[in-house]
Amino acid sequence: MFKGPESFKQQVTEFVCFHPPLSVLEKLPMKRIRCWDDLRPFGVDLLTGEACGLSYRLLCDVTEKGRQTIAKALGLKQLPLPDNWNRGDPGDPHVGAILLAPEMLVPLGIFALLEHGCSEVWQTRAGDLLGFEPSDEPERVASVKRIHTSSDNLVRRFAYAGTAGDRNRHEMSGRVE
Repeated sequence: MFKGPESFKQQVTEFVCFHPPLSVLEKLPMKRIRCWDDLRPFGVDLLTGEACGLSYRLLCDVTEKGRQTIAKALGLKQLPLPDNWNRGDPGDPHVGAILLAPEMLVPLGIFALLEHGCSEVWQTRAGDLLGFEPSDEPERVASVKRIHTSSDNLVRRFAYAGTAGDRNRHEMSGRVE
């Protein structure tokens, strides 16, 4: 039941960026994506959920880095975008806008982490993404994996392990795209 503007604001805040209580794992130096706000450093800036006529998609401004991440996730060479709504940071301006379904958080997060330094990304049961960089201390990485594996919390590992990076080469034709 709708309980007024403050309740609605709280519901939206929880939907957009719900962070569970701090734990030992959150203090480890790995990259993590749990909500749309975590995509901001990767060039995807959530603006509002009110722009979609279905009240479903989320309006995001993107930087060039964000555009490239979205294009990579969708398997596109180019991604033309309508005009951005806000300017963004002068050093990293917004270059366009896009409406994204909430379910796109995980695929965009995976590619954002892989494209920006992580050698592998693990998805947890809760949908969190844990990105491991080559510079992360091996003992800490092993510890995180051991803790999550022992609780059956790791669902899937993602890494560029295809025959052509993020794609696989077609064996008969040799075609990649």
